[in-house]
Amino acid sequence: MIKLRDIADDDPVLDHSRLLKAMETAFEYAAAHDGIGLTQTKAFNRKFARWMADHSPWPRYHTDELMRLNKVLNEWDVPHAMVVHDLMVVAKFGRHTKGKFQVARAAKDLSSKRGRFFAKVAETYLFEYNHARNARSEFTAP
Repeated sequence: MIKLRDIADDDPVLDHSRLLKAMETAFEYAAAHDGIGLTQTKAFNRKFARWMADHSPWPRYHTDELMRLNKVLNEWDVPHAMVVHDLMVVAKFGRHTKGKFQVARAAKDLSSKRGRFFAKVAETYLFEYNHARNARSEFTAP
């Protein structure tokens, strides 16, 4: 696999990564609420989806915009919440236990080192994450 260059933790370019910001806010929520609540189908619950929309680093995906189309927000209604959840599972940043997503201790330690955390998130997103989940159709070219 391609190895990405290391980035210093205080590099200002990290402040421009919306995905990194979304991951950091999800980790902050998990720390403050002793995990992220899950539904019966293991998706993030509506309370977290609404919170994630309120704290969205993407301008077009704030609560006001999303609530124009929906009465309530589920994980799949907030695209970055769905991507964050998938990345957390694929990168093994935590696991589903007792109705909550618990962030692993190693992931908490890694998130305090922004440069290394970004590298892990970027590698996972580019090389391991299944982007077909966000596709508009099931069609794949022969």
